[in-house]
Amino acid sequence: MSDFSWIPFAPKVRVLNAHPAGLLAVEKPEGVLAHPNQDDKGKDEVALISGNYSFEEEAFHVRDGQGGIKRVYLLNRLDSPTSGILLLSLDAALAVAVKELFAKAKVSKKYIALVKGRGLKSPRGTWQDVLIKSKGPGGGVRSSKSTGTGAPAISLYQWERAANGELPLSLLKLEPRTGRTHQLRVQSAMHGHPILGDRTYGDFDFNKSMGTVRGFKRLFLHSHSTDLELDWRGEKLAFKSVSPIPQEFIDALGGPDGGNAAALKKPKPAGTQVSPRLRIRL
Repeated sequence: MSDFSWIPFAPKVRVLNAHPAGLLAVEKPEGVLAHPNQDDKGKDEVALISGNYSFEEEAFHVRDGQGGIKRVYLLNRLDSPTSGILLLSLDAALAVAVKELFAKAKVSKKYIALVKGRGLKSPRGTWQDVLIKSKGPGGGVRSSKSTGTGAPAISLYQWERAANGELPLSLLKLEPRTGRTHQLRVQSAMHGHPILGDRTYGDFDFNKSMGTVRGFKRLFLHSHSTDLELDWRGEKLAFKSVSPIPQEFIDALGGPDGGNAAALKKPKPAGTQVSPRLRIRL
């Protein structure tokens, strides 16, 4: 893997995978912005990369250490509280091509979440809803269920395991097929299984009893894998990255073992500096 030390990543951001064409997958910690906000909201939060960010280009302008400026294009987004995989490009044309794949829902994205409840009515299935966007109390954007017009939201879900003991928690694998604002968070709550630590759409009493009291302060939603393929300059470019399940998830579940659980496997390191943690079956 090439040396990307010239990119001033935020603390704990790490490169998971890189393609010679200039495509990068990085792991974003929770609490880090994908890019700076245009207003004062989130001004105390740290962005993925230190440097000027162009909203028009959707790119960070970064000094390359040789007297020049390079652009690092941001290809997808994650909410600040959500951890996991973000894709970047060092090539403008490749950035356009990959963003077109995202727009056409041709990028496979899988998430994991810890949710309220030890089981679901069906261990796997599809959530299909209609969502609308509105302004929240603090001026931010919120999504909610619509009984009329709105945008379709489709997500696949699969129950993986319950927490150890009698903890009322389950680990889910989620795969959004559309890209609505806060889609997984909203749909999980709508279908009776709010995500642990969700301060906007979650069960606040549940968050307090299961999270705050036990010392967990984060949103338990993590972008676990991203997989894409495209024709690039006459060749097939296939790119996949996996971000291991965060240790906080394992701790909240009461450890790696659980009754009636799907197999959790130790991952192979994806790129450099990725500590071997447990990961769910893909």
